[in-house]
Amino acid sequence: MSQTSYPRWSPAELVAELREAAEEIAPELNGIKAEETLEGESAQMIEEMAEALKRIASGAPRPQEIARTALAAQTPRLPIGRPQTGVRKAVKPRR
Repeated sequence: MSQTSYPRWSPAELVAELREAAEEIAPELNGIKAEETLEGESAQMIEEMAEALKRIASGAPRPQEIARTALAAQTPRLPIGRPQTGVRKAVKPRR
């Protein structure tokens, strides 16, 4: 029996799937925000590392510093999901 090989997911696809999973599980975790779950942290880490690699690949100066910064994972957590306030609706662009 032959094994079917599936194409790999892009970083953007992985991030989207992880964020969706984080939003699904967070309500069950009593006060833990989606971005604080393993899935949410993983999504942000993949996104940050992919961005760092893009910068390095495009010839950005000091590639080792870019890599160190990405690996340190010291940036603030970015929120996942819809905002809890109506602010987003207030600044929605006109069509």
